[in-house]
Amino acid sequence: MSLITRGDIVSVALRVIQEKKGPAILQRLLLSSTSRVKKTWAQSRHFLRNWYQVPAVEARQNRLISGDERQTAVNYTINLLQVGKGLKALSIGCGSGTREIAWAETGIFESILAIDISEERIIEAKTNGTRSPDGSVIQFETADIRKKHFLPGSFDMVIAEGILHHISPLEPLLDEVLSSLRPNGFLVVNEYVGPDRFQWTPNQIRYCNALLALIPVEFRTYRGTGIPKKWVFRPGTLSMRIHDPSEAVESSKISDLISRKFKVISRRDYGGAILHPLLKDIAHHFVESTPATAEILQFLFDSEDYLMRMGAIESDFSFLIAQKP
Repeated sequence: MSLITRGDIVSVALRVIQEKKGPAILQRLLLSSTSRVKKTWAQSRHFLRNWYQVPAVEARQNRLISGDERQTAVNYTINLLQVGKGLKALSIGCGSGTREIAWAETGIFESILAIDISEERIIEAKTNGTRSPDGSVIQFETADIRKKHFLPGSFDMVIAEGILHHISPLEPLLDEVLSSLRPNGFLVVNEYVGPDRFQWTPNQIRYCNALLALIPVEFRTYRGTGIPKKWVFRPGTLSMRIHDPSEAVESSKISDLISRKFKVISRRDYGGAILHPLLKDIAHHFVESTPATAEILQFLFDSEDYLMRMGAIESDFSFLIAQKP
């Protein structure tokens, strides 16, 4: 791991150009680790810069998880488990609450307790909840899940989407989840499970840069700059800690810990080892589908699938459904 990389310098320069101001690095350094995490996740407005914001990528993820690009992971879970109604669920790291609303819309939950560390995101989630006819099922609460304790057997299901890779130490939280579940209760996990701190493997970096060079320049310029993205870099550990000390902190342990503590019913790996770092900061080019963007994305999808089949890379993202033993 490197303390500072060329990628960090590029990221700082981009923020200066795109946001017309320098990042408040010194201010962040004066904050505690928990405060930096809260500050990061209090920002509900995010530019189109990540792979998961591309509709074609979302359809691909649906297909790799459920077998049908029109069937979401939520519906796949409900159809697979064939559970009855009246379930009580806990959702950790709920953010703005849109995923919890999707779970509530399935009609099988009596209640969903949704928790997030950011008070600003919970305020937004409550607003989103009032706009949904199923929002009354959800109770939103500001809390640090690492410090929460529940009565044993409180929930039929615990939902963790994009939160476990922000938790350290991870094992005590999974023990708390295990205790909070009723006998035969379910843990549903949608997670980044790749290298800690986004320290991608040499193969990932090599293939990302080879594929990036094949994308026409006009489809890989940074938003609002006209500057082309030329390289994929690992982030430096210093910038990771300054921006969000919780980012991918123990991500590589997630799959193994869940497998040891729970009975895994379904695991669906949906890639991301190439698409995640390669499309970062250029995803805005691919939000609108055109013949050109569709062709480029399909080429990238096929390349990632081929590299995974050949064992050159592993999937960095997984959707798991596990049961309390």
